[in-house]
Amino acid sequence: MTRYKGQLKATRTEIEFPHHVDITIPPGGLGTRLDAMYEFHAQHGVKPQRGHGKHDADSAVIRWCFADASLAAAFASKFKT
Repeated sequence: MTRYKGQLKATRTEIEFPHHVDITIPPGGLGTRLDAMYEFHAQHGVKPQRGHGKHDADSAVIRWCFADASLAAAFASKFKT
């Protein structure tokens, strides 16, 4: 499968955006929290960047990547449970 022009691979994204926030996905999904996460990016004028997630039988994790440590910390404080 090819990627859209300008879209980075997850490994490269994690290198270029070194501040990561891992969000655990509950069994029912993120629902409106996912919309709020994308809205957070829009409000701060940054393009959402996602890295490698983790999926196994018990849980799933989505990794958000940021270039700015303070923005990553703000995101984590708002959405990490």
